[in-house]
Formats: sequence, structure tokens, C-alpha cells
Amino acid sequence: MPTITCYGAVREIGGNKILLQDGGSRIMLDFGKGFSAEGMFFDEFLQPRTNSALRDLLTLRILPPIPGIYRRDLLTHAGVWPELKKKGIPDSSRKLFEIGLESYDDYTAKHGPAIDGILLSHGHTDHCQHLCFVDPRIPVYCTSATLAILKAAEEMGRGGYDSDICGVKTRSWSTYGSAGTFEGELKVAPDTDGPPRDFRVVEPYKPFAVGGYEVTAIPVDHSVPGACAFSIKCPSGKSVFYTGDLRFHGRFSLGTSNLTTGLREFARNLSPDMLITEGTRIESNTKDNESDVEKKIAEIVSGSDGLAIIDFGWKDTTRFQTIRNVAEATGRRLAISPKVAYLMNLLHTEDPANYPDITCDKTVCTYLKRQGSMVYSPADYSAFKHTLGLCTDWGPSSKDMKKAWPNDLDYIEPRMCHFNQGVRAYDVAAKPSSYILHAGYFDMNELFDLAPPAGSIFVRAATEPFCDEMVMDEIRLGNWLNFFGINDGAGIQRSHVSGHASGEDLLDFIVDMKPGRIVPIHTDKPELFAEALGAKFEVTQPEIAEKISF
Repeated sequence: MPTITCYGAVREIGGNKILLQDGGSRIMLDFGKGFSAEGMFFDEFLQPRTNSALRDLLTLRILPPIPGIYRRDLLTHAGVWPELKKKGIPDSSRKLFEIGLESYDDYTAKHGPAIDGILLSHGHTDHCQHLCFVDPRIPVYCTSATLAILKAAEEMGRGGYDSDICGVKTRSWSTYGSAGTFEGELKVAPDTDGPPRDFRVVEPYKPFAVGGYEVTAIPVDHSVPGACAFSIKCPSGKSVFYTGDLRFHGRFSLGTSNLTTGLREFARNLSPDMLITEGTRIESNTKDNESDVEKKIAEIVSGSDGLAIIDFGWKDTTRFQTIRNVAEATGRRLAISPKVAYLMNLLHTEDPANYPDITCDKTVCTYLKRQGSMVYSPADYSAFKHTLGLCTDWGPSSKDMKKAWPNDLDYIEPRMCHFNQGVRAYDVAAKPSSYILHAGYFDMNELFDLAPPAGSIFVRAATEPFCDEMVMDEIRLGNWLNFFGINDGAGIQRSHVSGHASGEDLLDFIVDMKPGRIVPIHTDKPELFAEALGAKFEVTQPEIAEKISF
């Protein structure tokens, strides 16, 4: 009899980790970070310890104690215990360095693989971030756009254990050399080049096998490209439908490439034995529409004779297109962050039919922040190479390349397109009414150099605060805007639609599908599903780590 076990997203929005088991075949549905769960213990200034994060999160039950899925180097503190014991550390201290859970290597050697793979619905942190702890040999199935997002996030990140999504930097122990302060003493550090994760790109509507399961990825509309639901046939013949995150009102629900139409047609009368559905906005019946966002922001920008600043998420390609349309309609140029430019270029490389080359778009340019020495030297941006261009591969590494490019700068400079062709604060300050600047709270110190004139506006086109830290950031953001006279001291203007379906749309979708049993996740109000659907369908509210049979 197949079972599902929810290890996250239970009475919580995000943190999806769902184990599906049927006989000897097991798969995970997503492996994300639960912000609410971690927020119970950690904040901006208190984080899991870098070299003990996996063991700390397992102890707090933020990560599920599933044997055979985690990296051995993180479970066993780089295998350093035998050396510590030689140095006289007592056996009673072993628990500080090892935890009683079998790693991927240890479990697989005895029993074979613990799980057959992980189905990754999309590239948002609350669905993918905790992959950093999973052994990279476990296959991860996702769309090409999702993989592009993960690569972009890793290449633009600051390193650390939580950046080990695509490439894994294995922690190992060694000793300090003669140049070290304590020569011969132990140290633990990540390898420069670790093994790549086993990603397997899936195609929409094309069934593929994962262990004993037959899986079909169904593209869905969400606030990040590449999102999909999964329709799963179990070895026993039972069926599961997993929605991931979805909506019915975004830009991907319009025109000839309408993902919502395809989803509804596939799911109508599908009658899966188990529906695992998100319910972020189950209590809301507001009908959102991305075109309304475009219209409202265009009106706000048209009424401004100063600089227009608009905040939106760098992964939200739908919102990027919306603001780009506003810029074109109002005769301005959209100056985007290097993160957006980098991501759009990766997506264009993967899927040129759906993601055009933004370097050819006269309405779009990249904004180069002033940092480091504050003199716009290329050296100021070398730590994060995406800030200078669309390529992070700066160096001819092979001998053949060195022959062709004896001077590294000859190779690097053509790749510095943000540096050579982007706009700087003094460009925007000279003609503020000619630009829409993509910027948020963490970019507010650019206002010193931008000196926005009277009539400048700020629009937050992103989600509202959902935790105490974000509330505090928003208060500080308001202080910045008020000090510089933006929005005439009226605070933050907003225009946003959610990446999640309204309750009315979601319930209508479920009724059309006719599932045998419904398990609501990714919601803090699962009881509303039973109230709305309990007369027609069996609704089971999940509990953390409890099996549900079907």
C-alpha cells in the first residue's frame, strides 16, 4: 500500500519535503527550506553553524531523519573523528562530530539506494534549498528553466554550505602546512571543486521513469519560470498528483502558450487516488491579474517626472516582462540588476524561443552599482563576476586558450558587458525621468549617488512582508524613501499579484480533477479544504512525519 509522509509544509507556507513510498520504491517531492520552522530558532544574526549545519538542523527536527539520503561529509564532520580520538578527545565527545544516522554511502553499501530520486517542482528556496544537504548522487528531476535558475543562484551566491545545490564542495579534513599559524593542526574546509549534482532535465508531458514510478511533468503558471506539477503512477497502480506551486492568473496563463489551459485539460477528470495540493491562498477569493499590475504601474510611472524605482524579485521573469512593457510604454529604459540580466541570459541560452536575448533589447540596460573602492574599477566587482557581465568564466585555463589569449584582459574584457555598456548612478542622475530603476531595500544606499529629484516614485511590485525581519526591513525602507522625498513622503506604493492561485480558482480546479483523497500542504489553513470540499471528497490534514496510506 503506498504512503506519503510530509516532513515540511504542514501548517506552514513552504518547506515542501514529501516522501512517497510504494513497496520498495521511494521518491521525494521537493526538498525545500521551511522559513517558519527555521525562524523559530534562527534569525539574520543567529544562523546554523557552518560546519555543523546538517547535524544542528537534524537535532532541531527541521530536517527529517531519513537514513541514506544525506552527505557523509556533513553527517560525520568530514570524517575527522579518528584523528580527534588520536589527539585524546574522549569517546563521550563523539556525538559532537557524528550523528546516529546513516549517510548515503553507508546506507547504500548495505541496502542499496534509500530513494530513487527527487522531483523538483521549481526553483524557489522553499522547495529546493535543502538539497544542499542531500548526497549529489541522488538524481534530481526538474525542467531546464528550473536548472538554469539554480545555476544562476549558485554562481551569484556567496558560497557556504547552502550554496551546494548544483556543484557540491565536499568538506574534508587536513592539517595546516608550514605557512599556517599552527603547523600540523587539524582543519576542515570545502574542496574547491566537488562533484556535480545528478540533475536530469525532464520535458513537459513526456513520461519518464523514476524507480518503479512513471512520472509526467505538467508545466504550471507561477512567479518563477520552469515550474511544474507532477502526475505520478505508482508501482502498485495507484496514482498521485502533486501541484507544487501554481496560479491561474499570471502571464503564463495568457496567449497561445497558455499553461493553465494545458494544465486544466490534463487534470480534468484525472481522478488521482491522492492529490497533494498547495493552499497558500485558500482563504482568498480575490481574482488577480498580471495585466492589472502592468496597467497600475504604467499609470504611476506616467504621472512621475522624476526617477521611477520599482522593486521585484530577480527570479520573477513574469514581473520583469511586465516592468519592461511599462518602460517601453512610458518612453523610459529599464535598468535591471545584474542578477536579472544574468538569469535572462541563461534562460535565453536554454530556451531562445521563449526567452529573447535582452542584450538586443534597447528598452533594457543593466545598472552597475558603485562599490568597493567606489571608483568603478573592474577590480571592485571581481568577487562576484556576474556583476560585470553575462559570463563568470573569466580565464583561459587551457594551454590552447592561453596561446590564443596570451593577455587575459583580451579574453575578459569582451565579457564585461555590464561594465562596458551598463549605466551608472551618474547616468541615471543626469536624466532621471528617462529610467525605471530595478531596486529594493538592499539597494537603497544608491540613493546617495542617484539624488532622486522631486516627483520620483517607488513601487514595490513584490510580495508583502511575511516575517518579522521583512517587516523591519520595510520600516527601514520607508525611512529611506521619506528622507529622500520619494513618493512625496507618502510611504510605499504597491502593485503585485501573488504567485499562488486564489481559493476559488484552486477549489474549482480540484473539483474538476475529482481526486480520491486530498492532502493540503503549503498552507497555514488546511482546515478550510475540509470545510469547502469535505462533503464531496475525503480530505486529510497531514501531520509532520506521519504516514498517510492510500
